[in-house]
Amino acid sequence: MTWERVDLFVDRHISAGQCHVWPFAHSFPVDVRCLIMDRRYEVPMHRPDHLEVVIFESGELGYEVEGHACTVRKNDVIVAGDRIRHRCLPAGVAQHAPRSVVLSFLPSLLHAGAPLGDDLQYLMPFTLLEPSFPNVIPAGTGLWRELIDFVEKIRRELPGESERSRLAIKTYLRMILLSLVNHYSHLKSARAALENQQGQMKRLAPLMAHIEQHYEKPIRVNDAARMCAMSECSFMQLFREVTGQSFVPYLNRFRIARAQELLASTTNAISEISLETGFCNQSYFGVIFRRMTGMTPLEYRLHHAKPKASHLPVV
Repeated sequence: MTWERVDLFVDRHISAGQCHVWPFAHSFPVDVRCLIMDRRYEVPMHRPDHLEVVIFESGELGYEVEGHACTVRKNDVIVAGDRIRHRCLPAGVAQHAPRSVVLSFLPSLLHAGAPLGDDLQYLMPFTLLEPSFPNVIPAGTGLWRELIDFVEKIRRELPGESERSRLAIKTYLRMILLSLVNHYSHLKSARAALENQQGQMKRLAPLMAHIEQHYEKPIRVNDAARMCAMSECSFMQLFREVTGQSFVPYLNRFRIARAQELLASTTNAISEISLETGFCNQSYFGVIFRRMTGMTPLEYRLHHAKPKASHLPVV
């Protein structure tokens, strides 16, 4: 286990807009870092562009979330989503620098192409986070024991270069999220928020059914809003609240997931797959595919194609 200074992964990656951009080193957006929280000066309140679970390994540190301050100590857990602003405060000079283990990931890691389903339930602790929602879990709950074990297993599997390794990482991550869901489900405020989220998901159900059946056809934001009987502004706000992302990136990710299936299981030309999955421009398809998978469509096919597909058209 290698301990690194916090300023390498937080301070210097806070943008001018006070957004903390996590420096994922590869296209598989999950990372585990063991950080020395050597806070000698203040950093601004910032919002992460990712989701994170922070387990304090030792020491204590001031913590501020949306204007509310507290002290976090050994084995406390912080659950941080991309909708709240927070920061750790400078530590006292006399004490040893606190240490924490940080699991960072993007919600897209859990979206396996399903329009709306269990994946979003796993993300409930992050999508429901509000200023009044308790995102610090005290050590006394004992939850840290479950979490640290799975985080360590994820760390050992990184960088997730094989299919087996990636499957293991996703499985361990889901176990972490399930533990968090179980914890929050016992809190009265969380139960009410969960019921509200389930109601919001039902409002999006007509759109999700349409995406499942007609993802290859153009689906504009105004079309999506009309299917949900909402104004565009209200729809975009609700969609992000429920899924954690905007509509167009979500639709593109769904289409790319379908394209991945076709590239691996058929001999269809890449140009055909581009059209079959709703991308009328093959160049744009290639750009989006690489951005989301870290590979070109051809590289993905060569790496994932079934053995029987030995001679494959590529254009």
